Amino acid sequence: MKSCQVRIAKTEHELEAALSLRRQVFVDEQHLFDGTDADEHDPASIYINAWKNGETLMGTVRCYADNDDPTLWWGGRLAVKPEFRLRGVGVYLIEAAVEEMRLRGVRRFLAKVQQQNVKLFEKLGWKTVGGLIWIHGHPHHIMEANLHVYDASGRKRRQFIQG
Repeated sequence: MKSCQVRIAKTEHELEAALSLRRQVFVDEQHLFDGTDADEHDPASIYINAWKNGETLMGTVRCYADNDDPTLWWGGRLAVKPEFRLRGVGVYLIEAAVEEMRLRGVRRFLAKVQQQNVKLFEKLGWKTVGGLIWIHGHPHHIMEANLHVYDASGRKRRQFIQG
């Protein structure tokens, strides 16, 4: 998608847009949470957003350091507006999160992935590292990104815009 810009949320507007989209997806649409999906990880998280033409939020994902191990980070709350699903936005966000973890020198990057999204993460080089877990009545898998993969195929990498 040529008009997609992926960047870390820096302003209050960008953060609020990410949190609003999460509520729409995880509270209103999927009913994973009642009222809010906010938790103790939100204040220290970074939010990576995908924007269409720099103006319309298409998707978001958050990343945060583990409470007990600062070299272990978690990704989660990957949310994409319905009209932008199946158009690569989720892939852009996952790849941007992995790249940001590489830049930060993170040792491990994990995510609790909804069961229906496991195959997508596997295609992007993630591996399941734990058994099936249930979160708010929905099946998830703990998955780990390969932070040390070399792209020998020469495949064109998407540009992650920091800003």
